[in-house]
Amino acid sequence: MAAMLSAVLLAVPISLPLFDFSAVRAEEVSQTAPPGVEIFSGFGVNGNSAAGYLGAGTAFGSSLWQPGFRGRIVGAYGGYNYDGTLAAPGGRQSVTFDGNNTYGAALLGYQFQPGRAVVKLFAGIEAEDQDISPRDPNNSVQGSAVGLRVQAESWFDLSARSFVTLDASYGTAFQEYWTASRLGFRLRPKLAVGLEGGAQGNREYNAGRGGAFVQLQLPRVEVIAASGVTGDYLERQGSAYFTLNLYRAF
Repeated sequence: MAAMLSAVLLAVPISLPLFDFSAVRAEEVSQTAPPGVEIFSGFGVNGNSAAGYLGAGTAFGSSLWQPGFRGRIVGAYGGYNYDGTLAAPGGRQSVTFDGNNTYGAALLGYQFQPGRAVVKLFAGIEAEDQDISPRDPNNSVQGSAVGLRVQAESWFDLSARSFVTLDASYGTAFQEYWTASRLGFRLRPKLAVGLEGGAQGNREYNAGRGGAFVQLQLPRVEVIAASGVTGDYLERQGSAYFTLNLYRAF
């Protein structure tokens, strides 16, 4: 779950690697007046974990579409399980460990717009709690921790119909990291499809993922749904994953 609750934000993933908190971007939202506030939420599931998040951001009175300072807060909660062993009389006993993860972060950053690109850089504080039952003496990602978090999000229009995104984050609470990239193609002005991939982990876990996504702009909200294959937290086999992210700027 440190896997799922490892990314953002910008979406998202913070411990939310399944989530891309910047996946739905203010630059792509159709509004009459330039928006200055954004809200985002979503959830993700894979073979042995599920998590959801909620967050908000501000341009401090300016437009989200223009360069300037940005503020963001995000909270997430999830559950997970994995198999292991514990010492028992006569040897070791097989056990299924059940975990819950609570996460929060407050970030301050700046948005740059060089040419056809949009780049956002953030830094801030994160707090995370990992509660595993029964306690796993072989897992160092347990208990509560506070640390620093850095995050980068980027968007580049390759052409009028194609774009690429590259995002990454790192937190010191449990040394969690998350990366994501997407290559998208606009089938319609408000509909895009594409491929996504990335890596995530912490000091106990490393995994990759790959899949496809659909991005749809509705009248009041933008939606991104994605599915593919990812590694399970502390498991040897992979599994399917599904994520749904919602975004609104106003």
